[in-house]
Amino acid sequence: MVGQVQSFSVEGYRSVQNLHVTFDVVNLITGPNGCGKTNLFNAFRLIKAATEGRIGKALAEEGGLASILWAGSRGGAQPTVGVSLVAEPFEYRLELGIRPASELPLFPLDPQIKNEVVKLAGKVMVDRKSSIAHMSSVGGRRHLRTDLLDSESIFAQIGDPEEFSYLYNLREMVARWAFYHEFRTDADSPLRRPALATYSSRLADDGSNLGPILYIIQRQGDRDALDRILETAFPGTKVVTDYGQFSMEVDGIHRTIEPREFSDGTLKFLCLAAICFGTRPPPLIALNEPETSLNPNLLEPLADMLTYASAFSQLWITTHSEDLSRHLVNRIDCRPIRLDKVGGKTIRAGRPNSAWSIED
Repeated sequence: MVGQVQSFSVEGYRSVQNLHVTFDVVNLITGPNGCGKTNLFNAFRLIKAATEGRIGKALAEEGGLASILWAGSRGGAQPTVGVSLVAEPFEYRLELGIRPASELPLFPLDPQIKNEVVKLAGKVMVDRKSSIAHMSSVGGRRHLRTDLLDSESIFAQIGDPEEFSYLYNLREMVARWAFYHEFRTDADSPLRRPALATYSSRLADDGSNLGPILYIIQRQGDRDALDRILETAFPGTKVVTDYGQFSMEVDGIHRTIEPREFSDGTLKFLCLAAICFGTRPPPLIALNEPETSLNPNLLEPLADMLTYASAFSQLWITTHSEDLSRHLVNRIDCRPIRLDKVGGKTIRAGRPNSAWSIED
C-alpha cells in the first residue's frame, strides 16, 4: 500500500549495532527494562527529525551525536549511525558521523552527514556525500549541488516543490506520523490546564490540546466506541467536554472532577484514548511504553483501544508489560518481537549475539 512502512533498519545506534525490522500493521516490541526498546524507538524517530530538517536539534535533545553512537567494538572503523526506511514508493537512508578533526570544525560535536540517499520507485533520485549531492528532478534533469550544509538533511535545504516534488511528498508523508514517548502529569502539566479551543487534526506531542481533541471526537468521531471504552476503564464516570476544557462526572460525587484532580494514570489513559479515537488518524502511530503509570486494570481497555486504532493506522508499540502484550495478541494478528541485551548489545531474545533481523 502506498505510504505504508515496509521496513526500517538501524546501525550503530547506542545498544543497537545492526537491526532490520520488517513492518506489519501492528509491530509489538517487547522485552525487559533496559534491553534497548527505547533506543530502537528513538532511532526510528530520527527519520522524522531528518525529514523535518531538525537533525541537530533532535540529537542535542538526546545528548549529542557522541551519546547515541554504538559504544561497542568497531574494529578500527570511524563510528557512524545509520537509519534506513522503505515506505512505498520511497526508500531513504541517512548516515551520520563525527566531523574529522582535520577540518578544524567550529563545533566538533555537530553531526556530519556522511551519506544520504533518496529513491523513488527504486530509482536513485538523491545521492549525497557530505555537502555534495547528485540529484534528479522529476523530469529527469540532473543537478549537482556542492553547497549543502553538511550537518542537516537534504529536506532542510531543497525547497523547490516542482523540480523535487518527491522530497516534498516524502516529507509530508512522514510529517503525518505521530510519535508519543511520554506525557507530563505533574501539577504544572499542560494536561491539567484548559487549552485554547482550536481545531487540531491530532493530539499534540505533549497532550496540550487534550480537551479540544476529546471534544472533537465526541462531536465528530466514534463517540459510542469511546464511551464504551471509558465506561469499562472508569465505571460510573462520564467524561464531559466543553470546547477546550474537559472534566469528569462521577457517580456519588455532586460536582465535576477537574483535570487538576485526576490521577496520573487517568490523564495518561485519556491521552491514549484521544490518540486512538482521533477523527483524522495518522498513517502511523508510534507509542513508547504506553502502559507506564497505568493501573493494571486499564491494560485490557488499552488493548481494546489499540485494536480499534489498528484498523486505521500502522502501530509501533514498545512495552515491557507481558499483560498488555497478551491482551493485544488475543485481539490482533501480531507476533511480539522480544528483545534482550547481552554484553551491552540489543539482540532478539533466543538468537545469537550477532547482527539480526526482525522478519515475519
